Amino acid sequence: MKNGPSPVTRVVIIDDEPAIRKDLQALMQQQPGFIVTGVCGSVQEARTIIPATEPDLLLLDISLGDGTGFDILREPAAANCKVIFITAHQDYAIKAIKFGALDYLLKPVDEEELQQALARVSAGRPAAPEQLTLAQQQFRQGGLQNRIVLRSQQYLQVVAFEEIIYCQSDAGYTTFFLADGRKIVVSRSIKEYEELLPETWFIRPHQSYLVNHRFIDRYHKDGYLILRNNTEIPVSTRRKDYVVEYLTGNR
Repeated sequence: MKNGPSPVTRVVIIDDEPAIRKDLQALMQQQPGFIVTGVCGSVQEARTIIPATEPDLLLLDISLGDGTGFDILREPAAANCKVIFITAHQDYAIKAIKFGALDYLLKPVDEEELQQALARVSAGRPAAPEQLTLAQQQFRQGGLQNRIVLRSQQYLQVVAFEEIIYCQSDAGYTTFFLADGRKIVVSRSIKEYEELLPETWFIRPHQSYLVNHRFIDRYHKDGYLILRNNTEIPVSTRRKDYVVEYLTGNR
């Protein structure tokens, strides 16, 4: 018995830079199993093209001339679309996308990175509304939201900063220890979370740890923090002065 033809993923490219649209279209033509069914450069155009072509995947610029990529994703026709954001080197935009645990590529788009993103997205599900809401809030308000989306192997979890006691690194994975006793393991480095989680909440006393300072009970002169749940967190020699300054408010 012969197998039927492999399913083809329909793609719409939305970017307000003509050169980027052209490059993305050329790159996608080289990816087996994908077909570009529409190309446009604005929110208004996307509202017409998406219902007409019913794409499976959007390659979506986060900043458009007449709105943002989030405006498009709120449209009913885009509800079941998977998405890869395309963005320039804008720290606030990248941070917003990471807060929502969403996929993104930097301009100019590298073919190998595109292939990796396509593989990840193809194996996953469309973004959950909570992911989009959190990322959009972060994008609009410049980092004032005190929540983050954590993507484990089993699920997506929205976690408030106040729930996180500390994070521990282990071979490229980061484990979040929460106040209710849960542990969430995420396949991203602790360095990424150091960049995402604000210093007004979190301190990095050691290369393997990020600690919510609200859970610190005291600092022992032998070089470790004691948390309110009696967990001991090591403080590296080169970070001792930083930790003392942080805890005494001199930083």
